Amino acid sequence: MMAGLTMIGAMAGPMMVHSAVPQVRITPDRELDFGVFMVFGNGSRTVSTTGAVTDVAISSLEGRLPQPARFTVSYDRGNESNHRLNVELQLVVSTLPPFQQAGLAGTVSALQSDLPGATQVAPGQPISVSLLNCRTRVCSRSFNMGGRLDVSRQFGGGQVVVPIPIDVAVLSVVRL
Repeated sequence: MMAGLTMIGAMAGPMMVHSAVPQVRITPDRELDFGVFMVFGNGSRTVSTTGAVTDVAISSLEGRLPQPARFTVSYDRGNESNHRLNVELQLVVSTLPPFQQAGLAGTVSALQSDLPGATQVAPGQPISVSLLNCRTRVCSRSFNMGGRLDVSRQFGGGQVVVPIPIDVAVLSVVRL
Protein backbone atom coordinates (compact mmCIF):
# COMPACT_ATOMS: atom_id res chain seq x y z
CA MET A 1 0.00 0.00 0.00
CA MET A 2 2.83 2.39 0.76
CA ALA A 3 4.36 1.91 -2.66
CA GLY A 4 1.09 3.02 -4.22
CA LEU A 5 1.05 6.20 -2.12
CA THR A 6 4.62 6.95 -3.05
CA MET A 7 3.84 6.53 -6.71
CA ILE A 8 0.81 8.84 -6.51
CA GLY A 9 2.87 11.41 -4.66
CA ALA A 10 5.59 11.20 -7.29
CA MET A 11 3.07 11.72 -10.06
CA ALA A 12 1.26 14.60 -8.37
CA GLY A 13 4.44 16.41 -7.31
CA PRO A 14 5.65 17.71 -10.69
CA MET A 15 2.14 18.72 -11.77
CA MET A 16 1.70 20.88 -8.65
CA VAL A 17 4.97 22.79 -9.05
CA HIS A 18 4.47 26.09 -10.84
CA SER A 19 7.64 27.80 -11.88
CA ALA A 20 7.10 31.48 -12.51
CA VAL A 21 9.75 33.32 -14.48
CA PRO A 22 10.54 37.00 -14.05
CA GLN A 23 8.61 39.29 -16.34
CA VAL A 24 7.98 42.96 -16.96
CA ARG A 25 4.81 44.59 -18.23
CA ILE A 26 3.31 47.99 -18.78
CA THR A 27 -0.38 48.52 -18.20
CA PRO A 28 -2.33 51.47 -19.59
CA ASP A 29 -4.48 52.50 -16.63
CA ARG A 30 -6.00 55.42 -18.56
CA GLU A 31 -5.59 56.69 -22.14
CA LEU A 32 -4.74 60.29 -23.03
CA ASP A 33 -8.17 61.96 -23.02
CA PHE A 34 -8.49 65.34 -24.71
CA GLY A 35 -12.11 65.61 -23.59
CA VAL A 36 -15.06 67.04 -25.45
CA PHE A 37 -14.57 70.31 -27.32
CA MET A 38 -15.59 72.34 -30.32
CA VAL A 39 -13.22 73.58 -32.98
CA PHE A 40 -14.01 75.66 -36.04
CA GLY A 41 -11.35 74.85 -38.60
CA ASN A 42 -8.05 74.22 -36.81
CA GLY A 43 -6.97 74.32 -33.19
CA SER A 44 -4.88 72.64 -30.55
CA ARG A 45 -5.29 71.37 -27.01
CA THR A 46 -2.47 70.49 -24.65
CA VAL A 47 -3.10 68.27 -21.64
CA SER A 48 -0.22 68.31 -19.13
CA THR A 49 0.83 65.44 -16.87
CA THR A 50 -1.08 67.13 -14.04
CA GLY A 51 -4.25 67.55 -16.12
CA ALA A 52 -3.83 71.28 -16.82
CA VAL A 53 -5.34 72.20 -20.19
CA THR A 54 -4.21 74.86 -22.66
CA ASP A 55 -6.46 75.55 -25.66
CA VAL A 56 -5.81 77.45 -28.89
CA ALA A 57 -8.94 78.07 -31.05
CA ILE A 58 -10.82 75.36 -29.14
CA SER A 59 -13.89 75.75 -26.91
CA SER A 60 -14.58 73.25 -24.14
CA LEU A 61 -17.96 71.55 -24.08
CA GLU A 62 -19.72 69.69 -21.30
CA GLY A 63 -18.72 66.07 -20.99
CA ARG A 64 -15.65 64.21 -19.90
CA LEU A 65 -12.83 66.40 -18.72
CA PRO A 66 -9.40 66.10 -20.34
CA GLN A 67 -6.98 63.82 -18.47
CA PRO A 68 -3.39 62.70 -18.97
CA ALA A 69 -2.69 59.07 -19.77
CA ARG A 70 -1.64 56.94 -16.80
CA PHE A 71 0.55 53.84 -16.96
CA THR A 72 1.86 51.35 -14.43
CA VAL A 73 5.10 49.52 -15.17
CA SER A 74 5.59 46.33 -13.13
CA TYR A 75 8.42 43.87 -12.61
CA ASP A 76 7.38 40.44 -11.33
CA ARG A 77 10.40 38.57 -9.98
CA GLY A 78 8.64 35.23 -10.42
CA ASN A 79 9.93 32.57 -8.06
CA GLU A 80 13.20 34.34 -7.35
CA SER A 81 14.15 34.79 -3.72
CA ASN A 82 12.98 37.69 -1.60
CA HIS A 83 16.33 39.48 -1.77
CA ARG A 84 16.23 43.22 -2.36
CA LEU A 85 16.62 44.13 -6.02
CA ASN A 86 17.38 47.22 -8.05
CA VAL A 87 15.63 46.88 -11.40
CA GLU A 88 16.44 49.12 -14.37
CA LEU A 89 13.82 49.25 -17.11
CA GLN A 90 13.68 50.97 -20.47
CA LEU A 91 10.49 52.36 -21.97
CA VAL A 92 10.05 53.39 -25.59
CA VAL A 93 7.02 55.23 -26.94
CA SER A 94 6.10 54.28 -30.50
CA THR A 95 5.21 56.88 -33.10
CA LEU A 96 1.60 57.90 -32.80
CA PRO A 97 -0.13 57.77 -36.17
CA PRO A 98 -2.42 60.60 -37.29
CA PHE A 99 -6.04 59.94 -36.39
CA GLN A 100 -9.38 60.52 -38.04
CA GLN A 101 -12.57 60.30 -36.05
CA ALA A 102 -16.10 61.50 -36.77
CA GLY A 103 -15.02 64.36 -39.04
CA LEU A 104 -11.96 65.30 -37.00
CA ALA A 105 -8.38 64.78 -38.13
CA GLY A 106 -5.35 65.37 -35.98
CA THR A 107 -1.94 64.49 -34.69
CA VAL A 108 -0.56 64.11 -31.20
CA SER A 109 2.88 65.53 -30.45
CA ALA A 110 4.91 67.14 -27.65
CA LEU A 111 4.50 64.17 -25.33
CA GLN A 112 5.56 64.75 -21.74
CA SER A 113 5.83 62.53 -18.68
CA ASP A 114 6.22 63.04 -14.96
CA LEU A 115 9.14 60.58 -14.83
CA PRO A 116 12.39 62.10 -13.57
CA GLY A 117 14.73 62.87 -16.46
CA ALA A 118 12.05 62.32 -19.11
CA THR A 119 9.76 65.32 -18.95
CA GLN A 120 9.80 65.70 -22.76
CA VAL A 121 9.30 62.43 -24.65
CA ALA A 122 9.96 61.83 -28.33
CA PRO A 123 8.85 58.66 -30.12
CA GLY A 124 11.69 56.15 -30.18
CA GLN A 125 13.54 57.87 -27.34
CA PRO A 126 14.57 55.43 -24.59
CA ILE A 127 13.30 56.36 -21.12
CA SER A 128 14.97 54.84 -18.08
CA VAL A 129 12.85 53.80 -15.10
CA SER A 130 14.38 52.53 -11.85
CA LEU A 131 12.59 50.31 -9.37
CA LEU A 132 14.94 50.61 -6.40
CA ASN A 133 15.07 48.43 -3.32
CA CYS A 134 12.39 46.05 -4.60
CA ARG A 135 11.44 43.76 -1.70
CA THR A 136 8.12 42.30 -2.87
CA ARG A 137 7.37 39.79 -5.61
CA VAL A 138 5.91 42.53 -7.82
CA CYS A 139 7.39 46.03 -7.80
CA SER A 140 5.72 48.77 -9.78
CA ARG A 141 5.65 52.45 -10.54
CA SER A 142 2.90 54.57 -12.05
CA PHE A 143 3.37 57.68 -14.15
CA ASN A 144 1.36 60.15 -16.23
CA MET A 145 1.80 61.26 -19.83
CA GLY A 146 0.35 64.34 -21.48
CA GLY A 147 0.62 65.76 -24.96
CA ARG A 148 -0.57 68.24 -27.55
CA LEU A 149 -3.39 67.54 -30.00
CA ASP A 150 -3.41 69.53 -33.24
CA VAL A 151 -6.83 69.03 -34.77
CA SER A 152 -8.88 70.14 -37.75
CA ARG A 153 -12.60 69.72 -38.22
CA GLN A 154 -14.26 68.86 -41.50
CA PHE A 155 -17.66 68.02 -39.98
CA GLY A 156 -19.05 66.46 -36.81
CA GLY A 157 -16.92 66.03 -33.71
CA GLY A 158 -16.83 64.20 -30.43
CA GLN A 159 -14.61 63.14 -27.59
CA VAL A 160 -10.97 62.50 -28.49
CA VAL A 161 -9.15 59.73 -26.63
CA VAL A 162 -5.73 58.65 -27.88
CA PRO A 163 -3.93 55.44 -26.87
CA ILE A 164 -0.16 55.81 -26.45
CA PRO A 165 1.75 52.65 -27.43
CA ILE A 166 4.69 51.98 -25.09
CA ASP A 167 7.11 49.04 -25.00
CA VAL A 168 9.16 48.06 -21.95
CA ALA A 169 12.29 45.95 -21.51
CA VAL A 170 14.47 44.97 -18.57
CA LEU A 171 17.96 46.47 -18.73
CA SER A 172 19.31 45.00 -15.50
CA VAL A 173 18.38 43.34 -12.24
CA VAL A 174 20.92 43.74 -9.44
CA ARG A 175 20.63 41.79 -6.22
CA LEU A 176 21.49 43.91 -3.17
